[in-house]
Amino acid sequence: MSKQIQRSDSCTQGVVLREVARYTLYFLPFLIAYIAYESARAIVVHFRGLVYYSALLNASKKLFGTPLTLVLASHRSIVFDAIAGIVYALHPIYFFLFAVYLLIKSRRLFENLLAAFIIASVIAVTVYVIWPCAPPWIALPGVQRPPNFLLKALELITGARIDPNPYAAMPSMHLAMATIFSYYYYRLRKEPIVPITWVALMAFATMYTLNHYFVDIVAGIALGLASCLVSDEYLGPWLGERLEKLVDKLVTINGQNGVKDLATS
Repeated sequence: MSKQIQRSDSCTQGVVLREVARYTLYFLPFLIAYIAYESARAIVVHFRGLVYYSALLNASKKLFGTPLTLVLASHRSIVFDAIAGIVYALHPIYFFLFAVYLLIKSRRLFENLLAAFIIASVIAVTVYVIWPCAPPWIALPGVQRPPNFLLKALELITGARIDPNPYAAMPSMHLAMATIFSYYYYRLRKEPIVPITWVALMAFATMYTLNHYFVDIVAGIALGLASCLVSDEYLGPWLGERLEKLVDKLVTINGQNGVKDLATS
């Protein structure tokens, strides 16, 4: 009787382990991407110490005469400061919460989103290292970024200084992530208003806060969309299969250990 109870407990533990392993593997890439982003900053500082911006600035001048970032920055208001600050600062939280929601609604779409995020992150971090670009708040003299009260509050709470990355203007991962979010939101809900509004808000926020040029935004949207298309066609299904096989291996290893424990009991 005791062995039957032990076997039942072992089966329950196997189910729990499978879910823990699955969700850990699903969300580990988000943590790895953050570490890679911060590591890219350190690599640039250590090995390069040089940033570029003239090509992006000249492209913006050719398109608009005056960089669009400067146009937006010259029309400051408390309302715009608040909207841009919230949209820009909290974008990883929105993306992560949507990823959790998508996983609940459709594991297949979540796996595609995860693969698209990995593709975009790898490309963006590589560009940061190879061709580090200064954002407008560094490149444009005489301009100041609007205050971000959310970041200031977070600094007060944590006691840490949150420094913006001065090397990651091109491409905009804010727009890449917003595009990936919007693409799979549309795939899930078949409703275009929220996706279009979200990308437009993020584009406004990144330029208004002087973190990106218009060219960065176009590159970020293109990167996000291309990552989604490649993921849907190739990498998403492959990644889902690989993750499930890895989960099976972890559960099998744990099950073998459980059988050994039963045999020795």
